[in-house]
Order: sequence, then C-alpha cells, then structure tokens
Amino acid sequence: MTKNIFFIGLDIACDDFVASIYQSPGKQTITKEAIKNNPEGFGMLISWLKEHNIDCINSVISMEATGVHSEAIAYYLSTYGFKVSVEPPLKVKRAFDPVGHKTDPVDSKQIAEYAYRYSDELRFWQPREDILEKIKQLLTAREQFTKQSTAIQNAMTSYKRHVVQVPLIVRTHHETLKELKKHIAEIDKELDRLIRQNPTISQMTNQLKGIPGVGLLLASNLIAITGAFNGISSYKTLSAFLGICPYQHRSGKSIYKAPHIRNFGPAYTRKLLMLAARSVATHNVPFRKYYLRKLAEGKAKQLVLNNIANKIIKIACALIKNNSQYIEGYYSVSPLCLNLT
Repeated sequence: MTKNIFFIGLDIACDDFVASIYQSPGKQTITKEAIKNNPEGFGMLISWLKEHNIDCINSVISMEATGVHSEAIAYYLSTYGFKVSVEPPLKVKRAFDPVGHKTDPVDSKQIAEYAYRYSDELRFWQPREDILEKIKQLLTAREQFTKQSTAIQNAMTSYKRHVVQVPLIVRTHHETLKELKKHIAEIDKELDRLIRQNPTISQMTNQLKGIPGVGLLLASNLIAITGAFNGISSYKTLSAFLGICPYQHRSGKSIYKAPHIRNFGPAYTRKLLMLAARSVATHNVPFRKYYLRKLAEGKAKQLVLNNIANKIIKIACALIKNNSQYIEGYYSVSPLCLNLT
C-alpha cells in the first residue's frame, strides 16, 4: 500500500488546520499552515494537493478524532473520493517519543508519518447514515438535558435546607426543571418517531427492547454507536469497545492484579448498560437467581453486575445476528445431543 502513495496528515483546530505531505523517510515532508477550517479552506487543500500531483487515487489522508472540528472536512474529503482515516489521538501520541517541540506543524507531520508507518492498520472513515447521526445527536442532547435536570434537583434539595430563602430562586428552579423535563419528553417522542420511520432500525429496536432490562434509550444507544451493528464481528468486540470486558494484568512473579475493566469507550452507553444489569438482577427471575448464586460463591457485587451486562450484550448481538426475538428461558442444544430416532 505504501508504494507511490502520499500520506497527508491534518492537524485540525477550531478555526484552521495544518497539512503535511509525507511519502517515505528519505523524502522531504511538505507542510502548509493556516488553512481555514471551512469549505473554502477545504477547496484550498485539494488545490494545494493537486499542485503536488496528489489526488484521491494516490493518497491517504489521516487526522485525529477531534469531534465536530474534524467532522466537516472528513465529510468533504469523503465526498470527493479521498481515503480518510480518523485515528484516536492517544494512539498517535504513543507512536512517538514525548520529546521535542509541540506545534501544529510538528503534529501534522507526525500524523502523516503515523499513517505511513501503520498504513496496514488504518481503518477508513465512512459517513454515518443520516438516521443514525440524528439518533446520536438526539441521545447526546437528551443526556445533556438529563444532567442539567439532575443538577437542578440537587440544587433544589440543598436550597430547602436554607433557613432564609428567596421565593424567586425556588420559583425559577421549579420552572427550569419543568422546562427541562418537557424538552426531554419531546426528545423521547422525536426519537421514537425517527426510529419508526426506518423499518430496519425499528426492527432492531424492537428486538433489543425484548431483552429484559433493555429499553428505548439503551437500544437506540447500541444501534447508534455500532452503526446498526455494522461490522461487529462478535459480542466480545462490542464488550471491549464499551469498556466492560475484563482484562488480566500479570507481570513476572511478584506483580499481580485481578482482572479489571478499563472504562474506555462511551461512558453514557456503559452507564445505561449497568443500570439495565442492576434492574434485571433485582426484578428478572433468571438473572436474579444467577446474581444471588454468584454472590453466594463469594463474587464481588460489581463483578457479577458486570457479568450480567456482558450477558445482555451477548444476547443482543445474537438476536441481531440471527434476526430473531428474545425467548424467555431459551437455551441452545447441540443437534448431536438430540435423539432423532
């Protein structure tokens, strides 16, 4: 892949970005600074690349994931047929020694060199479907309003303890809380309407909602973060992505730690999943029996809940893969064990 291929590294900021062209260690890196982070600047980038005989055929463009700052240029370049790689900043940072200057041109050169060195590991970015992007945005807005609502409720609880109170503060707290709850209800309604419009997403949602403990929020979150379960090879991959997969930590003879999760990945989805695990551990009979049995064996409560969360993910992936509905009490039996006579 690296033969006669130009690797372009983009260091994206809010207002502008820096681009560097890297081909191989023995060749000079070319850098252009202060390119505006808007459609006009994106056009200037493509024109600059053409001046160096670079097009969508002989190039790979790499950048760090910087949220909304890198989203527009990723869409723009993808539309023009460029291969775009959006890499985790921490992964790029750890590929280089933490010495030397820290500037935008240096960062863009490192991103371009990173793309060259790890060209066989790059995963090319693809824009989400509109419905998945809208679902993600609605869920993000809902979480923001939920956090504000919780903060207001905590403030109201604390304010009630004051001996001297201002009626205006009490009234504004109540009005703000009422307005936030109204917006959350509107988002839930719009989310449900949006999901019902798409038969595929609607079917997936209904399949996931059939799992004990899984509601609309968790189901839509799982669909949004997985791209409607596109490219999920196994439930272990999804568990690792969500940060609920326990990893061993051993080194030599004297250093040992118990397996633990790493808490990487989408925190909000992980929180919803743990709430679902707590719910079924309390109210669902099969999961409750499992929960109590593991506690009786001496397992830690948080460990058992994490196991239940992994079971939920395993069931979810199985239902989507087999295009089936959840069946209470179902268990698989190997055909070799059946008496077919």
